[in-house]
Amino acid sequence: MKESSVDLYFFSGTGNTLLAARAVAEGLRAGGKSVRLLRLEKGISAPKGDTALGVAVTTACFSTYPFVWEALEQLPSGEGRSAFAISTMGGYSGGLRSPLRKLLDKKGYRTLGYAEFVMPSNYANKSIPQEANRGKIQKCEAKAREFALALLEDRATWRSGGPFSPFFNWMARKKAPWRMMKRSFPLEIDKSRCIQCGKCARLCPAKNIVMEEYPRFLDHCVVCQRCIAFCPPAAIGVHGKKYEQYRAVEYDTLVSDKL
Repeated sequence: MKESSVDLYFFSGTGNTLLAARAVAEGLRAGGKSVRLLRLEKGISAPKGDTALGVAVTTACFSTYPFVWEALEQLPSGEGRSAFAISTMGGYSGGLRSPLRKLLDKKGYRTLGYAEFVMPSNYANKSIPQEANRGKIQKCEAKAREFALALLEDRATWRSGGPFSPFFNWMARKKAPWRMMKRSFPLEIDKSRCIQCGKCARLCPAKNIVMEEYPRFLDHCVVCQRCIAFCPPAAIGVHGKKYEQYRAVEYDTLVSDKL
């Protein structure tokens, strides 16, 4: 990586991607780079001066969320600056890898490498496998630091998503998969628990929650799980199901400006 600094934009639903992004940043800083971690949902700008671009996102529907793609599509020209990306996932991100590289190449970035990390599931946990989760996180953080070293030494790679990559990316840009996810995980508020703090509405990246007397859900949820994960009294859940609340970081860490 030729640049002396990096703007690493991340979106993290329940904290998994933030952990991976922080580990990459740690590795780059150890190699002498200055790294800023920035929240992608607040907007994304082209790096200025001697600054590379990093993208860290959550895999969803084998690709990533529509609002992530919308933000990335607004990127101005890279003017030859370096760019890399990472994603966290439950199993497969084939609809993300190739389309993301194609987008960055088209915008004039020099794409260096892509890495993906299997992280603990934040869906439908009837119980939390604490030991297994710790193992996945530790493996992710070690692999992320290795990836950072590969970026520093210009030996990182960006493999393709396979023959079905365009199809998975096309599907993720349609409304149907997200409607299906919303039907599979219909959210509800337990008003007997809700403390009316409004954290769920402030955190929702899709602007799907309106805070009235109690939170009210609109119709464009993408099931990123933020509202469930960070509700202080665990008052948000899936209708008719008893799932354990999972998050990889605490609320104050997710919203902190010191990352």
